[in-house]
Amino acid sequence: MLLSRQYIFLILSLGITANVEAGVELTDDIMLSGFGTTSISKTDNKTPLFINREISDDICYDCDTLFGLQLDIDVFEGFNASAQVVKRTQDNWSEPELEWAYLGYEFGDFELRTGRLRLPLFLVSEFYYVGQAYTWARPPEEVYDAILGFTSYDGISLAWDYEISDEISLTISPYYGFDRLNEVQLGANLLKFDTEYMAGIYVDLVGFNYRIHTGFMQAKYTQRPFPATQKLDIYTLGAEYSLDAWQWMVEVEYDKFQTNWYASAAYALDDFTPYLVYAESHELRKSKGVTVGVRYDVTSTISLNAEFQSIFSQEKGNRAQFVTSPLLYGEKDDVDILSLTLNFVF
Repeated sequence: MLLSRQYIFLILSLGITANVEAGVELTDDIMLSGFGTTSISKTDNKTPLFINREISDDICYDCDTLFGLQLDIDVFEGFNASAQVVKRTQDNWSEPELEWAYLGYEFGDFELRTGRLRLPLFLVSEFYYVGQAYTWARPPEEVYDAILGFTSYDGISLAWDYEISDEISLTISPYYGFDRLNEVQLGANLLKFDTEYMAGIYVDLVGFNYRIHTGFMQAKYTQRPFPATQKLDIYTLGAEYSLDAWQWMVEVEYDKFQTNWYASAAYALDDFTPYLVYAESHELRKSKGVTVGVRYDVTSTISLNAEFQSIFSQEKGNRAQFVTSPLLYGEKDDVDILSLTLNFVF
């Protein structure tokens, strides 16, 4: 079942020891694991494509390259700690990012976490950087680039886990993020957001062969150097369902600037999984996209993807999924991209 691959990595990302081949037990209480992705990618357009990746018509061997290490520690009964350091696609090897580092405490059906935490807005947020955990070469950019590539916050969360039945579980988790400066490179422009707070909640309903995830987050921020304070409410809803060899996923993101969604279908044929994705962005970014690809599981810890994607702009000059308008490069509005990707975990 295709869902099981994601649940294994969701368990690992939550700092829970599982009987999988990835991870090294340093001691009975300390687990070290790692993951990585690299690719060869090329488009037919000079305009850089995708935030934090900037793929163009020059063959790129490191636009998707990332590498991460995760350390999970059972401190003592009820207490655990986890840290994840990632060389993200936009980072130099000498300057990786501390993606999360938190102390957790479990009591009854609750878990309290404090530190640097992953923003839980989307279906694959918890294992966003672990390409081995999902079918595509990249999570659909129409949705996952909607928040400019921000993936973490510094704050606190409280999760309540409730077993509805032997096969159905419910998680409800409010969270709060404190003041933090977030930066993103968008083409030639470095955008700086001084975030006063992030506050939100997510709900996860997980069954034997399905999962429903919904989230809400409000952020109060100023964009430097402008003095005006703004508030942004973000709403997300996603679902995935697996039946025999089939897996379907759909996800939508909405805020006052934009609406984005995608639908994905995949079919497992032994070690090969062909897949199809259709996605749209509206308002701020205006595009429609189709992705076809195939994933090959070399082993349970190594996989390869061959993927072809076409993105069609719905408004001349709109940046769509580019980092800037193609008019600045004297280029067409549409783009095709070919990617060959290697993912691994250990």
